[in-house]
Amino acid sequence: MYDGDKAVLTMVQYLKEDKEKDENIYEATVIEYQKEMEQVHLILRSGSLSDISLDAVYECRIRTITCETVCTGMIKERYENRAGMILVLQVTNGFYEINLK
Repeated sequence: MYDGDKAVLTMVQYLKEDKEKDENIYEATVIEYQKEMEQVHLILRSGSLSDISLDAVYECRIRTITCETVCTGMIKERYENRAGMILVLQVTNGFYEINLK
């Protein structure tokens, strides 16, 4: 489910008072969705890992063939390996779908 689909991350809220909300849009690809842990693993395609805050809430929009699925959550992990720049999004509110047809 969602493996290989394109995703877009945008910051919804910064949790630290002294920082401004990041208005950038980050493109990513879903590696896998772990339903039991409610985590989405992503490869970041635009920006850098240091641009992604661990102290913020992000909206993640995953585009499939038939719909767009949206969730919000916080980045639990960010690291780089042979596959690329990896993000682990901990989903906080579940998913909802927007029908594209």
